[in-house]
Amino acid sequence: MLEKQNIDGSKSEILHFPNVSTLMKISLGLILFTMISTVLVYAQTSDDPIIQILENGYLEDNPQYLDNTLFSSSPGTTITVINNDVVSHTFVSGSDNSNRQSTINYDTFLICEFDPNDTQKYDTQTDDNLCDFNKDDRIITDIIPPGESISFTLVDLGTYRIIDPDYPWIEFVIYSFPNSDSSNNVNSGFAVDETTPEQTSASKSEPIIETLSVTVDGMPFDVNYSSTGLTVYELESDTDSMSLIFYVDVNDSTGKLNVTFDRTFFDSIYDGVDDQFFILSDGDETIFREIETTPDSRTLSIDVSLGTEELEIIGSKFGFSTEIIPVIETPVIETPVIETPVIETPVIETPVIETIPSNECGPGTILENNACVLDQRCGPGTMLENNVCVLDSTQTTTSTQTTTSTQTTTSTQTTTSTSSNKEMIISFSLAFGIAGVVGIILALIAKAHKKKN
Repeated sequence: MLEKQNIDGSKSEILHFPNVSTLMKISLGLILFTMISTVLVYAQTSDDPIIQILENGYLEDNPQYLDNTLFSSSPGTTITVINNDVVSHTFVSGSDNSNRQSTINYDTFLICEFDPNDTQKYDTQTDDNLCDFNKDDRIITDIIPPGESISFTLVDLGTYRIIDPDYPWIEFVIYSFPNSDSSNNVNSGFAVDETTPEQTSASKSEPIIETLSVTVDGMPFDVNYSSTGLTVYELESDTDSMSLIFYVDVNDSTGKLNVTFDRTFFDSIYDGVDDQFFILSDGDETIFREIETTPDSRTLSIDVSLGTEELEIIGSKFGFSTEIIPVIETPVIETPVIETPVIETPVIETPVIETIPSNECGPGTILENNACVLDQRCGPGTMLENNVCVLDSTQTTTSTQTTTSTQTTTSTQTTTSTSSNKEMIISFSLAFGIAGVVGIILALIAKAHKKKN
């Protein structure tokens, strides 16, 4: 009985321990978790640059196409491009045509293929052609669909200018420099902790600080510099490459140029922190040191070899170039048009007053009680003039005219009657004369007729 109970108890205790299969699963899970964590850590701390195409970057009027358009690297570095746009993209490397930079029109943008038969190298081929961009065939990517990415590796030193041939306004530039020891702060962009021989010699004989003026987008700026063994005779800006170009004349085996940039004017910044400047001596990378860094300025010391004519210092921005000043449109206030009411002047009709004509009476009558009555104040044949009765000349004239008319009429009638009698007598005489002649003629005819019979 006791043995049986002990056996049962031991069995029940064995059931509480995990088996070998469970332990193996837990171990494998821990190992897998450690591997994934390690991969993620290394992925997050990778120094390989990543470029992201922003949404709607294919639109020319979009305010920004890429999250980063200018940075430095070195041969062997892998560049990753992530497409966050809504269309596919592809990229090629090459160089801009310097003869057409001021006349570029993206509607007629022309890209020329690289000529492999040209005796010149890809980085020295001339651009005396009608193309806006000349390929160099160093980088040609496959199509990058929306949401996908692609990577390529830098092989050569120098400048990589990379564009999307379908959307040529999408462009970024990579400066590929040799790997350098950042502890000596050569091309690193950070201040030197230890005192260098150059600094010691400079402290013994302080060079004279000079000033050159340069115009950037129509705005003048002063740049302070000092030089040893060389002369700076001209300074100009290039806003496309974000660079300042010093034209120098080196009169010693090795010259030195120390130049100080006010951060509000010219700087090299990436992701909000100081980034290194890039300096080209006649197109080739040259050695420099950043000897002073303050919140307000950065000072570079550049060694310049004999025969050098041009030093190009490349940064990431001019102080005013990243500030977008919004254009505030002043609203147009329309002044309301107040119509002046037209007041019509009433037409006042002048009443027509009919004048009642006064009664006038003829000669020999006078007006009494608005009626003409015979003037009884003078006798017959007289009329009243100036309150005096005088002979009425009208009646005398009328009587004379009547008498004359009667006499004339009587005389005329008498003459007319006499003339009528004479005419009548002459008429009868002629009638009888004619009748007699006719009768004689008829009688002669009748007599002649009888004789014939």
